[in-house]
Amino acid sequence: MMNLKHLFKLMWNRRKMNLLMIIEIFISFIIIFVLAQSLVKFAVYYSEPLGFEYKNIWNLEVNSNNMENTEARKEIELIKQEIKSYAEVIEISEAYAIPYTSVDMRTTVELDDKEILTNMMLGDDNYAEVLGIELVAGRWFDEQDNASNYKPIVINRKLKEYFFGDEEAVGKFLGQRDDQRLIIGVVDQIKKRGELNDFGKLLFKRINPENPDSWIGESILIKMKPGTNMDFEEKLMRRLSIISNNFTLEMRSLEAMRERSFDKYSSIVYIFAFISLFLVINVSLGLFGVLWYNINYRKSEIGIRRSFGSTARSIYSQIVGETMVISTFSLILGSFIVFQLYVFLRNWLRPDIFYASYIISVLVIYLITAICAFYPSKLAADIEPAEALHDE
Repeated sequence: MMNLKHLFKLMWNRRKMNLLMIIEIFISFIIIFVLAQSLVKFAVYYSEPLGFEYKNIWNLEVNSNNMENTEARKEIELIKQEIKSYAEVIEISEAYAIPYTSVDMRTTVELDDKEILTNMMLGDDNYAEVLGIELVAGRWFDEQDNASNYKPIVINRKLKEYFFGDEEAVGKFLGQRDDQRLIIGVVDQIKKRGELNDFGKLLFKRINPENPDSWIGESILIKMKPGTNMDFEEKLMRRLSIISNNFTLEMRSLEAMRERSFDKYSSIVYIFAFISLFLVINVSLGLFGVLWYNINYRKSEIGIRRSFGSTARSIYSQIVGETMVISTFSLILGSFIVFQLYVFLRNWLRPDIFYASYIISVLVIYLITAICAFYPSKLAADIEPAEALHDE
């Protein structure tokens, strides 16, 4: 069996000949890593909990058509009272920037020397109950906040860890210099845009219907009893259109919104998967062609080795071994580039996804080169001395 030191020596002696293969494997590794990063990212995101419920929840979109705030508040309260009067309805919540919508709200929050732009969602006192959001510390908004001297906020665990680490966040202040808000609760992670997205830093502000200056939500989330069919939607919308003369209303279920969002992001996954498969096939064909050329180029050398007593097995091991050494050298170069990229983008790359993508990319390259080396190596092992000298 040929030792590793000898394989490296052979590779060095043929460095000009092997340069093409090294470059091809190096570029292939970088491309496969980028694609693996995308596919692993989506797989990890999908495996993680969503952070809220979407089944049996309907979203009534309300557009006040630029009504004056006080008048809009009166009309939206009439709409809410009508919805709550039906036995099919468990609970409702007024909200703004709900899950599965393209509406984004962002705000800058700071503490000491730390400052970050974070996502923001608005909800009333029933919001967490309707969406089944779990609190890991503190509480959600309720009536006691009406008499508070401070404006309350609820933050998610990722924002809490950014500012407070392992320390308790409830009871502390966060916000802007001229708008400090009291943290009353911490919720678990929430994926506003759905399963195929990462947890973002997030805070919630309160919608207080009793305050005429409070935000008016663009959505009324309705938690329905299981089994409620769409016939009830038609009945409800007919009634609401009579009550509301100034609002534009549209009803959609969160399940339908989730499906639409999921289809949007899953199509991206399919595109990346197709590109990955296409590139793997092309890389395989390219490596196979290079190996085939190298073996034909080295026929006389292989024939001489056979004439001096080298067995078919040793020739086979040599060709496969050289291919693996070339792959290893290419991967060392590629790994250097990839880890430099990680250092540069560490604030945007999750370590678990990065390392999983890296390991998968390395294994894919080794697998491709091993498969591509198999048949050409077998052909090389079957070369007889007389055949090689005759061709020469």
